Amino acid sequence: MAKDYYDILGVSKDASKSEIKKAYRKKAKKYHPDKNPDDPDKAREKFKEISEAYEVLADDDKRKLYDRYGEAGVKDQFSQGDFTWQDFSHRDDLEDIFSDFFGGRRSGGFEDIFSDFFGRRSSRRTTRREKQGSNLRATLEVTLEDINEGTEKTIHLTRKASCDSCNGSGSVSGGTITCHECEGRGEVRQVQRRGIQQLISISQCSKCGGTGEIVENPCSKCNGRGRIDKREVINVKVPPGAEDGSRLRVPGKGDAGLRNARPGDLYLIIRVKPHEIFERRRQNIYLEAPISMTQAALGDKIKVPTLNGNVNLNIPPGTQHGTNLRLEGKGLQTGRGTKGDQIVRIKVKVPEKLTEEQKELLERFENIEKEKEKSWFDKIKKKWKSD
Repeated sequence: MAKDYYDILGVSKDASKSEIKKAYRKKAKKYHPDKNPDDPDKAREKFKEISEAYEVLADDDKRKLYDRYGEAGVKDQFSQGDFTWQDFSHRDDLEDIFSDFFGGRRSGGFEDIFSDFFGRRSSRRTTRREKQGSNLRATLEVTLEDINEGTEKTIHLTRKASCDSCNGSGSVSGGTITCHECEGRGEVRQVQRRGIQQLISISQCSKCGGTGEIVENPCSKCNGRGRIDKREVINVKVPPGAEDGSRLRVPGKGDAGLRNARPGDLYLIIRVKPHEIFERRRQNIYLEAPISMTQAALGDKIKVPTLNGNVNLNIPPGTQHGTNLRLEGKGLQTGRGTKGDQIVRIKVKVPEKLTEEQKELLERFENIEKEKEKSWFDKIKKKWKSD
C-alpha cells in the first residue's frame, strides 16, 4: 500500500514548512522509543516512518516529486531505493527535539540515540571533522518517448572518488595526527580588540582543511588527499512524465568526502528535447492533423501517430477547422499510474490549385449552398409577415 506522507504527519496537502516541522516535532516526541518502554520496537518503526515523511515533505524538490508522482517519484532519492537513516538530512531538527526531550542535557542517553539511528555518535566536534563531499550537477537530456513510461539512462561522469590505494584515508599507514594549528578543532579563532569591544572571527583551519587532523605518511597516488578523479558510468532511472527543469537526485554519486566522510549527491537537471510533431502540455500531448475539405465535410477515419504507435481517429462529418479531438489515455504516464490524453487539433487544408473539373464541382456546390441560404431567408421573411 502506497504511503501517504501527509496523513502520516497529520497535515494537509497545502501545509506550510513551519506546519510540517511543528507536526513532525509533535509526533517525534510522541513516538520516541524512550517514551514507549512497553513496545520500543514498534515506536522505533513509527519514528522512522514519520522521519521519512518529514524528509520528503520538508524538502521542496522531494515534495514536488511526491505531489506529482507519489511514492514512486521519491524512491530514487533514497540511497537504497527505500528510506534509511543515512538519507535523513534534517539531523539538526532531530537534535533540537532530543535536546528538548532531555531537558537540554547532552547525556550519554542522548548520544546513544544518535548512535542508534545514524550508526555513530553525534557531536559537534565529530560533525565539524567530517567534511562531506560536494554535490555535483549535470544536465540529462531525454525525449518524450523516454518519459512516456519511464526509462533508464546511462551517463558518463568524472567525480572525485575515494583513492583505492589508501582506501580514502590519504595515508599509506592509515594514520593521522591532531593538527597543531587548530589543536584538532578544525577551525581557527582570531580575536581583535577595539577599545572595550572584542571582535571574534572564526575561519576554517587552512592547515587541515577543517578536519582537525593531518595525514601521516601521505599516499603517493592521491598526494595525501584521499581522493582521485575517476570517470564513472552511472545508470539513472527517469520517472514517467518527468517535466523539463525537474531535478533527479542520485544519492552518493557526488564527490567523495575527505577521509571517508559521507559523499555528496548528484543532481541531474532534466531537459526534455522538443519533439518534431508533438507538443507537450503537462501530461497531455498535442498534435496537428491536416485533412481535406471533403474529409471535414463528409467525415472519415484517419491514422494518427501517438507515443505508442499509430491509432485510428474518427473524423465526424462537418468537422470544423481548429476542432480538437481527444484520444483518451494516449498522453504521458505519471508515477501515480494514470495517463494524460492526446489532443488532435484538426487543420483543414484548402487546395491552392484546382483543375477545371474541381472548379466546376465547387461552383455547383456553392450555388446549392446559396439556394439553401435563399430558401432559409424566404422562410424567415414569411414568418415575419405572418407575425
